[in-house]
Order: sequence, then structure tokens, then C-alpha cells
Amino acid sequence: MPHIDYNSIAEIYDLYVSADYDIPFFVSETQAVKGAVLDLMAGTGRLSLPLVEAGAKLTCVDSSSAMLDVLSRKLQQRGLHAEVVCADVCQLSLPAAFDLAILPFQAFMEIIGEENQRAALAAVFECLVPGGRFICTLHNPAIRRKQVDGLLRLIGQFPNASGTLVVSGFEQGGNPVVSRQQFFEFFDSDGRLLEKRLLQMKFAFVEKDEFEQMAQDAGFRIAQLYGSYDRAPFDPAQSPVMIWRFEKD
Repeated sequence: MPHIDYNSIAEIYDLYVSADYDIPFFVSETQAVKGAVLDLMAGTGRLSLPLVEAGAKLTCVDSSSAMLDVLSRKLQQRGLHAEVVCADVCQLSLPAAFDLAILPFQAFMEIIGEENQRAALAAVFECLVPGGRFICTLHNPAIRRKQVDGLLRLIGQFPNASGTLVVSGFEQGGNPVVSRQQFFEFFDSDGRLLEKRLLQMKFAFVEKDEFEQMAQDAGFRIAQLYGSYDRAPFDPAQSPVMIWRFEKD
């Protein structure tokens, strides 16, 4: 069950999320396989679109129908094709037809609770052909937890055709579930406040050993663990992310 109502902000998501630091990494990974690729928790296609443009045969899965509507519209506008499936990754039921599955942008952390996390890993395993790969990224709790301090922080100011969107938020908890309150303020071109929105979010820190054990219990073999998108080795004390590459024997 999703813990974040992305349907409520789908039409503005692309205004404030434009990260591209992981795109070269995932383009390289998808080009290393010949068959179909499964993009899990794909959202509005921040990563999906560059992968399709690079030649990936992509199926995009997300539990938010509104986010997928935005993705489908962008695919159509660009003359691109990808299969789009609205489904919860914890309850995913697709044929074992994929050479690669990816769960990027640390989105696995939005799956709350060990039972759901194990269900998601088992479902991904079943979607892969023998020899298939699974790449999943997580925040390193030792680094990311330092930001969970209850302080309100400005995420950014994002000009658009209607004026400016200002996004801010604060986080509390973290053992392991973090509660995040994210605020959206819409200003017109004269600086007048037009609208406010609140998005309540939750995500859970997953420790390295815990995730490794769950993945192995699902049947995966650990092939690699990186600590950055330039494929540096994972350093528990310094690496901001854990980038796991698993294989299905």
C-alpha cells in the first residue's frame, strides 16, 4: 500500500524534480542487456524517457495512475513507446520476461515494513529471466539520517509559466520510519500567494545487512555494491548511497 499520495502532486512533480545525476549510470546498465527492462516506481518518467531514447525496451510500473498519465503523455509527445503498468510493486504479477529490473531514486525506501519489502523483492525476482539482473538504490542511513532533524528547509524555488513554485519541508523520526511534511506554495508573477498544498510522506531507512539478507532470502545473488554513480566502492562511513546489483541464477 503506497504511503505517499503522488496523485495529488502529479501535475507539478516535474516542476521541482529534475535530477539527472543517475541517468548516465542507468543508460549504461540498460545498454549492457539485450532484452526487456522493467522500470519500477517509474513516476512521471524522469529516468524512463532517457532510457527509452537510448534504446531500452521498457516497461514502466508505478502505483500512481496520475503520475503514469503524465508519463504516457510525455511518451506520446516525443513519439516514444514504452509499456505502462499501474501496479503496486509489492503485489506485482508480471511474466518472467525481463533481463533487467531497476528500482532507482532510492524509491525502495518508500516501501514501509519488512513484510512489504520482502514481498517487493520476491515479486521482482519472479519477473526476471534466469540470469536476469536487478539494480536497486538506497540512501546510506549513516549519511541520510543526519538530515532528519525537524528543521524546515527550503528545497527550492522553481519558476514556471504561472509564476513560481516554492517547495520546502521537514523530517522527523528515522528509526526506521521517517515522517516528512512537504509544503508547496504557488505564487503568481507579482509575488502573490495563490495556493498552498501539503504532501505527507513516509520512507524507511534500510540498513545494509538487513537489505542484503532480505535480497538473498528472495533468491538473489549479490553481484556488486557501489557507493556512488561513478561506481566507487561502498564506504559505510562516507558513501551517500548504496547501489545494489543483484543477479538471478
